[in-house]
Amino acid sequence: MGQVAVIEFDGAIYDSRYYIRLIHKYGSNPFVKALVLRIDSPGGEVGPVQEIVGELRKFRDSGKPVVSSLAGVAASGGYYLASASDRIVSNPGTLTGSIGVLMEFPDAENLLKKIGVKFVVVKSGRFKDTGSFARSMTEEELAQLRRTVNDVYEQFLDEVWEGRREPIKEAVARLRGVPVSKVPAREARQFLREMADGRVMSGREAKEAGLVDELGGFDDAIETAMRVAGLHGRPIIVSERRRKEPGWADLLGSWFLGSEPQASRLARNRVSLQYMLH
Repeated sequence: MGQVAVIEFDGAIYDSRYYIRLIHKYGSNPFVKALVLRIDSPGGEVGPVQEIVGELRKFRDSGKPVVSSLAGVAASGGYYLASASDRIVSNPGTLTGSIGVLMEFPDAENLLKKIGVKFVVVKSGRFKDTGSFARSMTEEELAQLRRTVNDVYEQFLDEVWEGRREPIKEAVARLRGVPVSKVPAREARQFLREMADGRVMSGREAKEAGLVDELGGFDDAIETAMRVAGLHGRPIIVSERRRKEPGWADLLGSWFLGSEPQASRLARNRVSLQYMLH
């Protein structure tokens, strides 16, 4: 009897190393025949999410299927992960979608003027201090950042299209009342782009849009993984629970900000591209 491995993605994703280690572990285990991703995440930083997706592709290329189980929230980067699966199972009320990219910068220029603080910056090029909280951005800087965000957004679209091409074509065919064979790829791709405007969907809406395959819970995802992997009988599930000790940023987040991701970003004090539900 083969085993079904489960990896839990709980919360925002800022580091890929733990997840990649588990993917390698289960990929090299001959008894593991399928992988289920239990996703309860609003997304995370672009780089780590893309690294995890790259390893999931290798896992699938080895002949082992991947099934995603969408829990309470599987949005933006959380959905990006799911799009790399063979099948996606979502609860009807899961918050998902939110396909898009964002960057955030604090602007404290007016506050600093009020308290009489001025920053002096020596830089090697005109864009080097783009995003400094001490001043507002110029239109040229905003245009440059928009180009970067749009490039990463197109990467997101490419990933979803690669993983969901046929289901999206089927969704368009249902809407038009025509056979799937009558739906051109460019029309289906445009339909995806229209859905990928950052909007949040329920699991049921995502299924209608071709972004989800089945409605159901975790047990349904396990059954789907077994079916895709050709396993029979009672499932043998293997998993590793991650122990996370709360840091000071997490405590501050729960006390003052009400959001662990916000506090973590403040503590990290860095700018990043994010696939994040906002």
